[in-house]
Amino acid sequence: MKLAKKLERRLKRSGWDSFIKTSNTADEFDRCITSAVREHPFAVVVFGGDGSVRRAASQVAKVNGLLGIVPTGRHNNIYNSLYGPVDVEAALELIGAGYQARIDLGQANGRLFVGSLITGMVPALIERLGGGKFPRLGMTWSKLAGKAADDSVPRALTMKIDYFTFQLEPHLLNVHLLPNLLTLRFAPISTPDDNRLVVIYDRDASRDTLAHYIRDLKKGSYQYTDAMQIIRGHKIVITPAAGQKWLMDGDEMEFSGEELIIEVLPGALRVFSHAPKKQ
Repeated sequence: MKLAKKLERRLKRSGWDSFIKTSNTADEFDRCITSAVREHPFAVVVFGGDGSVRRAASQVAKVNGLLGIVPTGRHNNIYNSLYGPVDVEAALELIGAGYQARIDLGQANGRLFVGSLITGMVPALIERLGGGKFPRLGMTWSKLAGKAADDSVPRALTMKIDYFTFQLEPHLLNVHLLPNLLTLRFAPISTPDDNRLVVIYDRDASRDTLAHYIRDLKKGSYQYTDAMQIIRGHKIVITPAAGQKWLMDGDEMEFSGEELIIEVLPGALRVFSHAPKKQ
């Protein structure tokens, strides 16, 4: 609330009127966003983490609205991917400057997401990390990743990426629009507006391979290999969809039916951005 009031004062000095809405539950938050977009404001600013940003973006994009993000969640992967290290003061300045850009959204069986849709080992790793601080050392990440690999049970899948279809039984399966997850840069080839999904998965990787993969991501030194694959595409179809734990921008999701169809919606969301680079 202090940050919201601070932004409100800044906007008022610039001649902008604003109003603050608060919520204590996800349902209340959805109602707040619905109420806000009905007013057709210049922008909706979300104070929260990835789940709050995804919920807001899903509604703001439908009315071609403008979304601002002030990162106050535990996982601020979306903010970090778009703007750099978490800095609430920088976020307020960015919104006040008023520059805009368009970024892609993902759609999975009709549900919109901003950053990532994941299953397998990484959700198990998130559970292992709990609510405390993220580890500083790569060795600690490696140990946790090894335990998360033991926790996850691979399941046989058929995956089609554009026109290429293959079978796999992955421990780890990530679909990214934005590169960062858990403060780690999983998808270095992903950019916000390239009309591509990035798929990361393992090919029969061992426990040690997965543990070393997470350790090297922490060091910023991992090079993708045959064991850990990374592919870009426009559309992904995964069969079967049901029976797995999926996290969509950090929120747990269930998908029923045989197919999970994931697509890119190019330039579907307007967001505040850094000033354009001078030519």
